[in-house]
Amino acid sequence: MKKPILALGFALILPGALHAQNAIGEVFASDASVRGSVALSGNGTRVLSGSQVSAGDGAALLKLERGGELRICPKTNLSLSTDADGKALVLGLNAGSMELNYGLQTSADTLVTPDFRMQLISPGNFHLAISVAPSGDTCMRSLPGNDAAVFVAEMMGTESYQLSPGKSVLFRGGSVAGATEAPAMCGCPAVKAEPRAEKERTEAPAAAAKEPAPVVQASQKEAEPHLEVNSSFVYRGSEVAQDYYASVARLSVSVDNSALALALLPKVSAPVAKQPGKPVEKKEGLLHRFGSFLGRLFGK
Repeated sequence: MKKPILALGFALILPGALHAQNAIGEVFASDASVRGSVALSGNGTRVLSGSQVSAGDGAALLKLERGGELRICPKTNLSLSTDADGKALVLGLNAGSMELNYGLQTSADTLVTPDFRMQLISPGNFHLAISVAPSGDTCMRSLPGNDAAVFVAEMMGTESYQLSPGKSVLFRGGSVAGATEAPAMCGCPAVKAEPRAEKERTEAPAAAAKEPAPVVQASQKEAEPHLEVNSSFVYRGSEVAQDYYASVARLSVSVDNSALALALLPKVSAPVAKQPGKPVEKKEGLLHRFGSFLGRLFGK
């Protein structure tokens, strides 16, 4: 009998647990972290009631299930929960900045800070930037499209303030007294979007500076393509060396070889410069020199 009773108990408790953790929306960010009950989806992280979203160096975008979105500024922690019906949101912001952009028809959302309780009264479209400093300074600035009122009450006091549509306000030191106009820097820091054309013009010179400039010679355009090769050069004379030994082998050998040596030794003389109009004398050939040698040898 215990098992049917336990099953019946879980059946009665489970709907209440699922109702307490209603889905609030999906978080889209590259470096955000989520604490609490979450469910992974194909596009992002689905946040359930009772969770906390912490943005990193960049802003985190929370798209609400009911429509609209919350922008959590960098380095900001935002707690999220819903009421019993799952229609009204209860947001907790200790210190940091956020921007909300959604519409309400019947319910009223609540934003709680260490010093204030802000009620977003329906119906209307809420497009607000809210920042809370550690010192207690709290600013609220209306963004384009905001046409709803916000009721602000002190957590530890009795003062209250109603922010009219299109207005902005700054509460110094966590007090409604002495409320002034909100500064321009209220909400997420502005991100400068560089135009695409300007970005391309900026990146082009930087890319060109990284590449080494080609060396262009003066005559490069006019010169034809050529190939340079390094190789050793050997000069060979076209004339065949004369064989004096073949000529002398047929002669008779004498005791006195001085005349033969003088005849065979080449005559060294300075080159004769050519004179204009004067024919150049031809050098004596081998046969002529050989004949002269025989004449001197035999005494003729």
